[in-house]
Amino acid sequence: MDKELKELFEIKEDEKILVSEEKQDIQKHILIRLGILIAGTIGFIVIILNSNGWDVLGYLIFMFAFHAVWLVGILIETFILHINNKYTLRNTNLIFTAVMLVLYCIGYVTVFNPQF
Repeated sequence: MDKELKELFEIKEDEKILVSEEKQDIQKHILIRLGILIAGTIGFIVIILNSNGWDVLGYLIFMFAFHAVWLVGILIETFILHINNKYTLRNTNLIFTAVMLVLYCIGYVTVFNPQF
């Protein structure tokens, strides 16, 4: 292209465009997700301790549903982070999910005590 067309279309070859990558804050990422989980669990535990009869079982089922929805939300977020090329946060979510699944399995074994 000649010089006049470059000026007309504002094409600049000399300057480089600097793209700043955002530093992914893993601690903030984990604390937000863990805070939501802990706040929800504490809220349900307070409600369960203040109720009686069959209400306890109902609130316990709601707490299980809350944990399931939260875990599915974390998995959906993992896929979105993968699409957006934020691999460190994706890996953090995968590790966090694995740890929570291990804790859920330990809870299952302690509550239901399956005899193999």
